[in-house]
Amino acid sequence: MKTFGIILLSTLLLSLDSPAFAAELQQSSRSVGKLKQDQSTNLAAELKRRELLVKSAPITTENFAASEAAQRLAGVSNRHDQLFEIYAADVRLTGDFDGDGFYHALNVYFDVDVNLGNATVYAKLYLSREGGPWSQYFTTDLFQLQGDDVADAYEVETELVDGYEPGYYAVLVEIYSLDHAFMVTSEVLDYHYLGRDVMLEDLAWDEADIGAHGELSVSVGAASMSSLLLFFLIIQVVIAARGALALTPCKKSENHKKKRLL
Repeated sequence: MKTFGIILLSTLLLSLDSPAFAAELQQSSRSVGKLKQDQSTNLAAELKRRELLVKSAPITTENFAASEAAQRLAGVSNRHDQLFEIYAADVRLTGDFDGDGFYHALNVYFDVDVNLGNATVYAKLYLSREGGPWSQYFTTDLFQLQGDDVADAYEVETELVDGYEPGYYAVLVEIYSLDHAFMVTSEVLDYHYLGRDVMLEDLAWDEADIGAHGELSVSVGAASMSSLLLFFLIIQVVIAARGALALTPCKKSENHKKKRLL
């Protein structure tokens, strides 16, 4: 019974020590964007000043199929002579405190081209974890497209703060034009597009495995110290049980010798 009590207590410790944020649906992040050629904006410094964007649950892509009357009120001309394309895009991952290969920050770069004239556009960025629903995490400012000029490329830097469990993610970039009622182009940035995995986790997960002095703790990935404690307790129980079994025959042998002497 004592052994069972030790194992039960260890299991309870394991469940209590599991990160509470893993079960939270609420997501929070901070993002900032700029034209790639804009050297006056320091994304890293600007990111620290940004307030958190909090989402209580994943959302789906916005529906821009407005009525003709609503389009006229919004000033949308819905011109049909322009074609848009995300010519190039990339995702750069940064910030892996615990060294497990999952990062809590990402920089998304994309270059949008238009085949005719110029256009004023903005982008919406989404994340999806391992095929799950898309969750929007940023909307850019308006920026100008100059045909196929690479100078109008845009970049968005994001820090995932909470609500993003470790996993393999995909990034969705949607482009909207002020002269069109609907989304004009989009691209999914995942393994098939990039040729590599987008491995992300939020800052809370990344910091959970770091010791008080900035060193890696004994735990690996999402495993907690209680897991290690439970492992050692089980080993101790097994050793104690084997010792007890080994000791019992010795006592019987000693009693048998005493009877023979008598």
